[in-house]
Amino acid sequence: MNTVFLWFLLVLFAIHLAAFAVLGLKRRQWYYLALVVTFALLTGAFAVRLFAPESTALGLPLHQLLRYCAWAAAAVSISWTATRVIARSRTPD
Repeated sequence: MNTVFLWFLLVLFAIHLAAFAVLGLKRRQWYYLALVVTFALLTGAFAVRLFAPESTALGLPLHQLLRYCAWAAAAVSISWTATRVIARSRTPD
């Protein structure tokens, strides 16, 4: 993957991480935790890919393992968001 693109993704995910962390702390809502974890894992994955691409864990490249964990965190985040949207739509105005 092109180094410029890796840097772009690293910065993009780091910005999202910071934004959702601030929103979560400001609004004191737990569902932001899954977003923060997702973007922390993605930021870490691309940082590892840039700065330590040969590192491994559990027999996998570390950046790949971090991305797999980010997928799991994203699935939790999407489920949490869907649950909130459904609960909010069932509440009378």
